[in-house]
Amino acid sequence: MSSGITEINKETFWQFIEEMRKQCGQDMKASISWIKKELLSIPSEQSLQFHAIMHGYQDAANKYGLWTAATLIKEYGCSDDGFIDFRAWLIAQGKNVYMAALENPDSLAKVEKNGDCVFESLNYVGDEAYHELTGRSAYEDCTPEMEERVLEEISGEIKYHPLIEYPLQPPDVVTVYPEIGDMIMKTHGIRFFSKDSSIWNTSLPELKAMVEKGAAEVRKLKKVKQKIGINPKSETIHPDSDNR
Repeated sequence: MSSGITEINKETFWQFIEEMRKQCGQDMKASISWIKKELLSIPSEQSLQFHAIMHGYQDAANKYGLWTAATLIKEYGCSDDGFIDFRAWLIAQGKNVYMAALENPDSLAKVEKNGDCVFESLNYVGDEAYHELTGRSAYEDCTPEMEERVLEEISGEIKYHPLIEYPLQPPDVVTVYPEIGDMIMKTHGIRFFSKDSSIWNTSLPELKAMVEKGAAEVRKLKKVKQKIGINPKSETIHPDSDNR
């Protein structure tokens, strides 16, 4: 069944994704075939627009806080390339899931997982359709000005978690993303949250600085919670104690 969409903008993009989900569920191969068929049936500039918007939402979700959550919920961790493919999977879950994850990555704890939460081919389908229609590359024809305009439009409607810019280490996850913390504790045990536990390569100076900034922000958050009478979860879990 056709989506009936003939013009791709940020509103119809999500309608497109929802129709894909209705038609194909979590079948990624079928999803790509459906999208490509739809894009090939409308003017080529719409494939270019789909590509630009898809990558705009990719860029808007390129946040360390989301990467922290992805690293913990994915079965095999999350490399640089893996995070790109994770964000494509996140987009494929629909607008509500995508927006909720950026407002609070902890919401991903309740999202149904399928496979390893990656959807690499979704990154390329707009370019593939555009190439078939024009013989050109969407990566080359999507100008920096177009990318900037699309990202600005997209970012304007996103509510970000206040700590989403920071890469967090496991001991701080239970304070900021408690649902994910609980989920990981059930699968990996309490020692995963020891003070020496790390999921980031802090030998890289810039990344180390961001990790330290994130830890400082978490300490501020703990003080606020204590002031209003909420015990931060990380202070009730004593991974280095004998109480395990």
